[in-house]
Amino acid sequence: MTFPSQSTQRVIIIGGGISGLAAARELSKDPNTHVTLLEARNRLGGRIVTHRNLISKELELSGQVPAGSSDLVYDFGASWIHGVDPANPLYEIAQTGQIEYVHTDSDTMFKRPGPISMPGEESDHLWRVVWDILDKAQEYSGEHRDEIPEDKSFKEWLTEYLEKEVQSTDPKGENYLEEEVRKWVPGLAMYWADENAIPVEKVSMKWMDAEDIFPGDHSLVINGFDRVVKVVSAGLKSNIRVLLEHVVEKIEYDETEVRVSTSRGLFTADKVLCTLPLGVLKAQHSTLFHPQLPASKQQAIDRLGFGTMYKILLFFPTCFWPLHKHFINFLPSTLTIPSPTLIQHFGLNEKQVEALTVYMQDLANYSSLMPQYNIPILVGYATNRAAELMERLSDEEARMVYLCQMAHYFPILLQDEKEGELVGRKLWPTISYMSRWNQDPFAKGSYTSIPIHASQKDLEVFDVPVGARFYGTLSGEDDCEQEKEGDLKQRLKSVDDVENGRIFFAGEHTSPSRFASVHGALMTGQREAAKILGQGLPLH
Repeated sequence: MTFPSQSTQRVIIIGGGISGLAAARELSKDPNTHVTLLEARNRLGGRIVTHRNLISKELELSGQVPAGSSDLVYDFGASWIHGVDPANPLYEIAQTGQIEYVHTDSDTMFKRPGPISMPGEESDHLWRVVWDILDKAQEYSGEHRDEIPEDKSFKEWLTEYLEKEVQSTDPKGENYLEEEVRKWVPGLAMYWADENAIPVEKVSMKWMDAEDIFPGDHSLVINGFDRVVKVVSAGLKSNIRVLLEHVVEKIEYDETEVRVSTSRGLFTADKVLCTLPLGVLKAQHSTLFHPQLPASKQQAIDRLGFGTMYKILLFFPTCFWPLHKHFINFLPSTLTIPSPTLIQHFGLNEKQVEALTVYMQDLANYSSLMPQYNIPILVGYATNRAAELMERLSDEEARMVYLCQMAHYFPILLQDEKEGELVGRKLWPTISYMSRWNQDPFAKGSYTSIPIHASQKDLEVFDVPVGARFYGTLSGEDDCEQEKEGDLKQRLKSVDDVENGRIFFAGEHTSPSRFASVHGALMTGQREAAKILGQGLPLH
């Protein structure tokens, strides 16, 4: 399947996420470039997925979900704009798409199991302390990068900092920190690691400051992140064809063209832009590319982290948590272990107990939809190992795990039922929905991080496209054997090739300073489109 005209540049984009769409929009501005976008799913957007009809009116009228639930939209993937500022390319898209968002910055925090939460002043103080330490960690990373070992984690640095740099004896002395606050800092510091979907013991201290954040608030989109996809897709012109449900199985390339085999046939082009998520590349790169990618890219794929952010929507009949707080956080400690009595009360099986145990040893947290909508819905989160364990459960099993965790802090979930009162089992939701990004074959996780032993340079290697050269002898595992000029067999080797590369890469995992974000993915798509157009028409 090829375009009929050979006077044009033929480009295949693999993946219809935001980076692929952004590239397609830029490439479509050139009438001499014809693009085929291959998307494995039956929709565009990739890890942006918004459900607009998740809750039917019939379900709402049945009383299984609270009134108003059917009017909401639910984002199971990206849902935040990180830095609402004109410098962020999402800002203009948000204005065009009439995207509505809210700044969320209030929370309730629990130190230990039991119904008593931290006083607001104490919680605010702890947050200020933690953010100050995080700032110091990033500053230290930038100033001492050459001295920091590659295997030094943020957790290791934080332990040393709390032991050596702060003191709890002289309130008027330098670096004073109350012992009670000092005790809770490591648990709350997990928030930063969890937000980046990487265990705190694996966060690279050497590259703690790698991400460049736009100014402005971090804001939750409340009328659907898919509006971003619609705005970008609306810019595609007639020289772009989009083919859904085309799963890419093999990418073969040489000095003259690229051949992409899919579940629905073979496509050829002059260049390919690969926007497959890092999780997919980790699982498939060794068998997907022929010849295999240069060693530098293979090593980067293997070294970089790709974690999972898990969400579960819990629909309650009424609100029993603080009405006006955006978040509920539960600090981990030696006391946050599952109660055998509660495990029995909720009838948890072995898999559920494992998931609950891991979750409670992390910074368990929820966001509440009460402040925005006045509807009693909680979004429970989990990352890393906890996320993987949650995804192995059924919706009902996962729902009971979260209920059991909350029951450690909200005894109203355990009270004996009384006529006319919403307590005990009457409060338990009967409907929940959850994401499964780790199990998704076209994602295999959520977004990228820099763990110990990796570096920012592993993100930078994707900036250089890959080409191929024919050689007479086999010189490495990147080579493959291919016929050229009749029966004469020569060796084909992949090379990094700035000027005549055939394979380009985009996606959040290819942004050295804006990884793990939608705006980063979008910017890399624009970046690679400019490279492809800058190369001009291929030499045949």
